[in-house]
Amino acid sequence: MDRVFFSESDISAIRERSNILEIVSDYVSLKKSGRNYKGLCPFHSEKTPSFMVNEEKQIFHCFGCGEGGDIFTFLMKIKGLSFPEAVDELAKRYGIRLSEPSVKKKREFAKKELLLELNHIASEYFYTLLHSSKGKDGWNYLIRRGINKDIIEEYRLGYSLDQWDGLVKYLNEKKLPMDLAVEVGLVIPKKKEGWYDTFRNRIIFPIFDIHNRVIGFGGRLIKEGEPKYINSPESIVYHKGETLYGLQVAKRFISEKDFAVIVEGYFDLLTLHQFGIKNSVATLGTALTSQHIRILKRYTDSLYTVFDADEAGLKASLRCLPLFLEEDVTAKIITLPKGDDPDTFLRKGNREGFEKLITNAFPMIDFFFEILEKRFDLRTIEGKVKMAKEAIAMLNKIPDRIKKGLYIKALADKIEIQESILHEIVQSPPKKGNDDLNKMVIKRVFPKSEEMLIQLLIHNPQYIPILSKYAVLDQFQSIALKSIGKDMEKQYLKKGRLELSEILISIDEDMRAILSKLAFEDFQLEKEHAEKLLRDCIRKIMEEKIKKDKIELLKKIKEAEKRGGGRVLEGLLKERQELTLREKALLEIT
Repeated sequence: MDRVFFSESDISAIRERSNILEIVSDYVSLKKSGRNYKGLCPFHSEKTPSFMVNEEKQIFHCFGCGEGGDIFTFLMKIKGLSFPEAVDELAKRYGIRLSEPSVKKKREFAKKELLLELNHIASEYFYTLLHSSKGKDGWNYLIRRGINKDIIEEYRLGYSLDQWDGLVKYLNEKKLPMDLAVEVGLVIPKKKEGWYDTFRNRIIFPIFDIHNRVIGFGGRLIKEGEPKYINSPESIVYHKGETLYGLQVAKRFISEKDFAVIVEGYFDLLTLHQFGIKNSVATLGTALTSQHIRILKRYTDSLYTVFDADEAGLKASLRCLPLFLEEDVTAKIITLPKGDDPDTFLRKGNREGFEKLITNAFPMIDFFFEILEKRFDLRTIEGKVKMAKEAIAMLNKIPDRIKKGLYIKALADKIEIQESILHEIVQSPPKKGNDDLNKMVIKRVFPKSEEMLIQLLIHNPQYIPILSKYAVLDQFQSIALKSIGKDMEKQYLKKGRLELSEILISIDEDMRAILSKLAFEDFQLEKEHAEKLLRDCIRKIMEEKIKKDKIELLKKIKEAEKRGGGRVLEGLLKERQELTLREKALLEIT
């Protein structure tokens, strides 16, 4: 499947022909539950069913882990597919012939394909050089580093000449567009005229996507000098925060072993694979991101990070902990002896030793607790209070209530406090003025009137034009609900109907979880009660916005008066008159 885009009519045709209940039933045993179907969630471990499918709305939502979406997002999540792959699979399943793309889309696709082709040609150039007499320095360097021929072949490692225009000449001979070579970072334009090679006298590490296409490069200098490593820049084909080195090889082994080992460098990764630990990947000169974790979650929920035993390593591991907790994965830490990295440790003959380190990997949250115990004196009340505050701030990032509860119990035992007190603190909002508590992540609570209004519109979209008339969505306090409402409004005004499944595929995961949850909550009202609720919610939202604007405006007027008034004050007084008119307009809402 090499298409990356589809027309709106393609997607609509698939939605009309396909059935989410039929697709989900291939993976989940579902039973009728009112208007919905219920089963055990396939995305997290649970004993009590909390995974719901609504055939009428063609959506799903898990009230346990928060996953939600439509038929496309389900297939993407359950099978680790990209959106185009999910579309293609559904089209084939239901016998839908996909239409030809627009001229603009064809151009975008052609450019992306050309960039990938450029990278492929450059990769073959570097690979050929390494295997030629000119690449002797590069080959000897890899041998000294202990990299064998099989790994060189599997990862298509290469070498760049110690000259300014080796690749430039090669690309010119191939009559390839140099402006696109600049875009993917293969060459650099000179100040006056011409170009020069980006990678010179370096071992070249082609970076592949999961489809085995070269999307970027890393280069390691083989002599003394700086910078030791250089990498391709971000481009339309390469995004560091979404790319993991070695994943194209590792994905099969990660699924088989049901855990992934994450390291921080090209040679660390290659050495792990050479020693048979192929369920490992590496970040690419950037910190681990939520997107990295979400990509790995397609293959496993167990992630092991490897860090040095020094202070920098400890800090790096703890920076990852909030991401692991928020993404609800099992995170463990592998701590190497001081002064070692995976490359040096394994080359000392420690293959079995590394396996033992994996077996004894420490849960990262427990590791965090240990660090806190060493940092604070738990013989004192002050030390216990400080540990409790930092630990609670971290525990509040755990979405799974059972897991959170168990760690609260463990924390209570460590600081010798009643467990119920910690539960009370966790469930309460942080107190103003306390820096530690202000860092807590608490359960998101939306303004009630805004949440109820969005739910009302989900089940009664015919009221959306009324919101447009009064520009109610512009007055929402919640950015998330405002964004969701705007998407619903735009679709309804354009099509005259509301299709939640279409909106769900176009928004990010966070918004998707909110919308699918609201859609599944029971919210059936008689027409009379629904219309009353509509009026009440609109009034409340507009009143709150006017109240807030009044306070802000009063501050500005006082400031303007202190500075002597003038045109600024005149403008502010005019704004106050407009606010008064807005208040009167509330009376018109019937």
